[in-house]
Amino acid sequence: MKRIFELSYEDIMNISKKELLESIKSSEGRVVMAETDIAKQPIVYGVSNPELAASFGADLITLNLFDFNAPFIFGIDDCQLKISGAHDMVSKCNEINKIISKNRADKDYIKNVKRIIGRLLGVNMEPVPDGIDYPEGRKLTEDNLKKARELGFDYVVITGNPKTGITNQTILSGIEKAARILGDETIIIAGKMHSAGNGNIYDPQVLRDFANAGANIVLICAPGTIPGMDFELCRRQIEAIHETGKMAMTAIGTSQEGSSRKVIEQIALMSKMAGADIQHIGDAGYSGIALPENIMALSIAIRGKRHTYRRMGYSLRK
Repeated sequence: MKRIFELSYEDIMNISKKELLESIKSSEGRVVMAETDIAKQPIVYGVSNPELAASFGADLITLNLFDFNAPFIFGIDDCQLKISGAHDMVSKCNEINKIISKNRADKDYIKNVKRIIGRLLGVNMEPVPDGIDYPEGRKLTEDNLKKARELGFDYVVITGNPKTGITNQTILSGIEKAARILGDETIIIAGKMHSAGNGNIYDPQVLRDFANAGANIVLICAPGTIPGMDFELCRRQIEAIHETGKMAMTAIGTSQEGSSRKVIEQIALMSKMAGADIQHIGDAGYSGIALPENIMALSIAIRGKRHTYRRMGYSLRK
């Protein structure tokens, strides 16, 4: 199986869950995931945040705040609307709602988005507890999991944004539900990149439980991103995950995606030394994406310029 940074456009469009897991494993810790907030105007006018992340070396693009009940990606779906400010947003609400209705009825919506971006696509799904006011289309529910499978997402990330009240138990229940619905079609990534205001994120047994419940890849905080998460603790957590036969992903989800390149490089090397199979960089730079140069810095740190430039420059038409 090709390594992930060697996949062609056709490979990316047609890869299976089993093949993708093999590709990640064969990449030996040289896989970059970029998370992007698609509910904001993009950092660069006319270019969606997922497109920009792809162009700076990301292999996997995770859509944050994607709403299954109102599918709309700024920088892609609004290209013809010429929105330049709040006044345009208000005056073009009817047009935006028409686009959302069209997208909602389009079973190939995500497949078409994937053709534009040319990368493997995933989506954040949040197992928000009952009683928390949160958009239904962003929650991990049975209906939304079925939509994720039908739309063709390559993976789902079961995690929690800040102040959502998500606990380890709700993530565990979400993994079990996802494993039952997604089966052999969609990769399940699960864990916390910060506490999301609730729960112990330091206990290795919690990570084993996530893996045993059906997560293919378990997400943990990258060293240096939360208090007390140093290289040694990260290494022990990854060892606990690998003992279950599953893979591990370290995540930068603490706004440090907007730090200096030197910080990103330090985190990247510590994560790789600790045994991470995938390295994630979050969306809290400017306007829903990490600083683009930090995505590239992360990629160069873990796989050098050769593979980074290849991923950045490989034509979608090959």
